[in-house]
Amino acid sequence: MIAQPSIFDLQADLCKTMSNVTRLKILHCLREGPHCVREIVQTTRLAQPAVSQQLAILRSRGIVTAQREKGEVVYRIANPKIVQVCDLVRQVLAEQTAHQAQLAQTLHPK
Repeated sequence: MIAQPSIFDLQADLCKTMSNVTRLKILHCLREGPHCVREIVQTTRLAQPAVSQQLAILRSRGIVTAQREKGEVVYRIANPKIVQVCDLVRQVLAEQTAHQAQLAQTLHPK
């Protein structure tokens, strides 16, 4: 019998997938709505091969879906909660940055 991955294993895999700058830029682009590769390349200013490669990874992990429309493959975020996760992480980072700036000001007042 093959052991099923724990929720922690699955969470770690998701975090690993989300730990790539190119993938995050692609997801940020897709948060505005569905896009084909050409549009993602134009918006992100990333190289087409890199975009295609990272979209394949996102798709294999179930983070984005792909559908052929009018001769092009259009990508969408599979679950809108992915956008919420990204927003929450950014909020945490903003709070940490503000806290660190406040500490620096306390330690080194002008």
